[in-house]
Amino acid sequence: MTRDIIIHPDTHSKLIEITETLYVFEDGNTLPIHNGVPILFGINSIFSADDIINSKVTTQDSSYLNTSSIKNYVRRKLLPSLCTDFNIEKRYHALLEFAPNNGKVLIIGAGEKVSYYKEKFKNCEVITSDVHNQFKPDYVFDGHYIPFVNDTFNVVLAAQVIEHTINPWKFCEELQRVTKTGGVLQIEAPHNFPYHAEPYDFYRFTYTGMRSLFPKCEVLNAEITEGNASVVAITLSNYFVNLSSKKLIRSVFLFVTRILFGWLKFLDNRKGTPNRRTVSMPKGYAFTFKKDEIKRTSKDLLKEFYTLKK
Repeated sequence: MTRDIIIHPDTHSKLIEITETLYVFEDGNTLPIHNGVPILFGINSIFSADDIINSKVTTQDSSYLNTSSIKNYVRRKLLPSLCTDFNIEKRYHALLEFAPNNGKVLIIGAGEKVSYYKEKFKNCEVITSDVHNQFKPDYVFDGHYIPFVNDTFNVVLAAQVIEHTINPWKFCEELQRVTKTGGVLQIEAPHNFPYHAEPYDFYRFTYTGMRSLFPKCEVLNAEITEGNASVVAITLSNYFVNLSSKKLIRSVFLFVTRILFGWLKFLDNRKGTPNRRTVSMPKGYAFTFKKDEIKRTSKDLLKEFYTLKK
């Protein structure tokens, strides 16, 4: 049962009771349930239960999905995107090898894709989470303080989340802690992308920077999700849109640049295997790590870079 693996995010005390409005832990601590979703923030989190109860917009605002707005309809339905992760479905399908029937899968930062992840891993016990309740995840918690016991999950997936963590070292330690030995962690993050979801946008990651955060794991797969052409398209569009602070002018530039530069992403439509040339300025990376608990020094991690082809 899921409740058997839940612990208090700060004290790691076991969950002993669930009431209509509270999670009660063995050490006497309690955490709230709001609108049917447990809010499991630690005391040191930059988020709070009050944020959820008061519907404070933090890292995401669900209103951007509302296509009854002309702006959102044009932006989401009519205009071409400036970048696309062409290999995402194949990459997630490969994770099924590590997600046996009834295996446990943890999604960090599920966003609006809660149903997508449930369907993708439909033979598993999928637990979705986020730091807000905009899209009704199973749990709301901060990834720096994951409220699950050690060695729980066969697969842990965090797509476009790590850049929003104020302490990625702590975050990655937690991800590795809750992953079973032999389990995998799927991590996807930008290398070049505009500041977004402000102020909850903290870092960008190089190839070696990302690798260094998972010393207890081997790399099963690493790929460039969107390449240099996507960076060019995004940078040009961002430049023109930000020439003006007037909403109408910005909207016009957004429309025009999407039309002019939206085709560039197709130059990246191939499996983006990193090498010592292509890691210079891609839009983003995807790493599939396998937890093996082998102790690796910083020197060991850096040596792996030199195995990349030139």
